[in-house]
Amino acid sequence: MKKTTAIFLVLILICGLTAGCGAKTDAGNTSGKATSEGKSLRIGVCLFTKNDEWLADIADQFEKQCADKGYEVNIQDGNQENEKQVQQIENFIAKKYDAIVLSAADVEGILPAIDKCQEAGIPVIAIDTPIDHAWISTCISWDNYKSGQMLGEYAVKYIQENLADKNTVNLVMLDGTGYPHLEKRDEGFLDALKDIKNLDLVARQCTNGNRELSANVINNNIAKGIDIVYGVVDNHAWGAVTALQEAKAEKCAVLSCGGFGEEPFTALENDDPYYKAIIVVPPENIVEDSIAAVEKVLAGESVEPITNIDISLADHNNVKDFIK
Repeated sequence: MKKTTAIFLVLILICGLTAGCGAKTDAGNTSGKATSEGKSLRIGVCLFTKNDEWLADIADQFEKQCADKGYEVNIQDGNQENEKQVQQIENFIAKKYDAIVLSAADVEGILPAIDKCQEAGIPVIAIDTPIDHAWISTCISWDNYKSGQMLGEYAVKYIQENLADKNTVNLVMLDGTGYPHLEKRDEGFLDALKDIKNLDLVARQCTNGNRELSANVINNNIAKGIDIVYGVVDNHAWGAVTALQEAKAEKCAVLSCGGFGEEPFTALENDDPYYKAIIVVPPENIVEDSIAAVEKVLAGESVEPITNIDISLADHNNVKDFIK
């Protein structure tokens, strides 16, 4: 009887030690949240529009980079419509996606949809446009003021080298009024130009990323003589180029405060008579940082409210550095 009892006690001790080892292994993830390791994540991407080469490239990069990681990605075109984006987000929630990446058409109008994401416990990563909501994990962006400042410094150099003999330098701004992050670009650009005393701002208007509206502003002011056009986004700049081309305008420098891709790079490489400089914002980096943020948030790791990527300025002299 004593021998049987002893064996029984040994068995209990062995089971206890085994259970202890198992508990130690399970305690490795102390966050209590799911990690992305070994899991095929499902990411919903809701873009402001695909009718823009930069955002189209972002869509392509999401397809490529998610495929490389074995993640499922569903990319939706918001077509610059808040209601459409709300519906897309609600659909992502209903299908229980792991995370949502969003570039918002309306940073105020989208807030109720973010509320629903919070209720569902689905993290949201913003790209390009910051969204003022506590549930936004981070915004993948860049220093917007710096981008405008860099472009303004290029404009100052251009004026000094090409327009020094002019009594008045005429500027048209196709700006970002109404969009706080774009307004920072406008501010940086104008601050860089503050010492140009003969600068005349002949027209200033936000054309909401629309090439046709941008072209109309140029057409309405071309008789005044335009020396420089500032486009806060690349579609603004290209609308201006189209109008200048059709009018066979004299020398005018069109400057873009953000973009990427074949269209702008080809124009710069060919020394286009109008399109002169762009702030380069690589979609590859935006998407890489977005996916990394999703992985960190789902693993319970902290992320900064703003994740800034590096930016550069390209013109005819260095554009080959950016062409892959």
